[in-house]
Amino acid sequence: MSNLFRIYIDCLSNFIDVFLFFRFVDNNRQEKISVKYKVLILCLYFLYSVPDFYIPAISSIVDFFLLLAITYPELKKSCCIFIKLQIYSYASMAIILFLHSLLFNDYVAFFTSAIYEEYKLIIVSFLTYTVYVLYSNYKKNRKIRSRYYLYFSVVILAVCLLLSYTTLYICRREPESQVLPLLFSTLIILVLLCITLYDKFLILIEENANYKMQAEINRLREDYALQIDENLKILHSIRHDIKNHLIIIDGYASQKNCEKIHEYISRIGDRFKDTSPIQTSSTAVSAMLNEKYAMAQQKNISCKITYDFPDLKIDDFTMITILGNLFDNAITAASKCADGWIKIDLQRQDSLLAITVDNSHVEKIQEKGGVFTSTKTDKSNIHGIGIKNVRKAVDDLRGQIEISYTENMFHVGILLPNYK
Repeated sequence: MSNLFRIYIDCLSNFIDVFLFFRFVDNNRQEKISVKYKVLILCLYFLYSVPDFYIPAISSIVDFFLLLAITYPELKKSCCIFIKLQIYSYASMAIILFLHSLLFNDYVAFFTSAIYEEYKLIIVSFLTYTVYVLYSNYKKNRKIRSRYYLYFSVVILAVCLLLSYTTLYICRREPESQVLPLLFSTLIILVLLCITLYDKFLILIEENANYKMQAEINRLREDYALQIDENLKILHSIRHDIKNHLIIIDGYASQKNCEKIHEYISRIGDRFKDTSPIQTSSTAVSAMLNEKYAMAQQKNISCKITYDFPDLKIDDFTMITILGNLFDNAITAASKCADGWIKIDLQRQDSLLAITVDNSHVEKIQEKGGVFTSTKTDKSNIHGIGIKNVRKAVDDLRGQIEISYTENMFHVGILLPNYK
């Protein structure tokens, strides 16, 4: 093996390791590695690849000290990240090497050709990096996960396998070919560019999802403010007319007509009751509950909402996702009942927020593995789609969700950490 080819192999292998190092550290820290550090580390690894003394153990030591410099003074976190990185690197490379060799059936070439072995190990290292990127993106973007993510993952893995086959095929036929290193490098760079572009695409999707949710929250707040203004106008109107109301009540009293007095006072009381919107410590939650409460009343559903949480640390995005889906599902199910009802309770329990939603239902509920489906042919789920979204939101906060039901009642109980 020529010295130039050795430098090429070492540089390529080290750069792939560096990319994995960057991604792994970024995913395990709240802040990303600065561009200055990344450039410095890339230069360091390039210089490290030139001399003829590349030893994996030394590479691990270099990674550890670089990690210490990046996360200083958090020594404990540095050690944890380093250990996780080493376990993932060696375990995943061993598994991928075994599966890759099993797929391509190239054990003989791997053990008999030094050049073939070098290319094979770089391919395995690159697959290790690619698998981690796909997995970390999948885990990080559960809120906005879609079928496009699956399509991209399949395409990237297929391209990587095609890269493997093309490279190793040429390496078997012409191990000393001068075109092979150029072709191999070009394909790897193209795949890396695809992964980078997809990272940007995920960011745009997340920003778009957050923008839509924020627009919905703003709309709810505006409607809530309008509702408050309208209720205040009604209240001012009642206060303005209170003298006239008292005159009428006095007239009924002079006639000793207690039934009319009681009826008239009830009518006034109903108007005062209508001017008392739900007001929690969160404007977004208040707006959501008021809007859904009005929807339930329009469908002649008996709705009772109780709440007691002085402060809310959970973000609006999560609360709207959970309450919106649960309330919509409850309204859909209760509206099919002759005397539909909904009960919602939000209570603080120490450092937790307890959410309970109970509602009536008449349709038969089908459940399989925690997934709820409708018996209707139009596939308009009663609890199915909403429950999936709620589960994701609860899991993201590491909360707990309990679902139970009887022939005429559906119950959802949720506990969420309510602290920062």
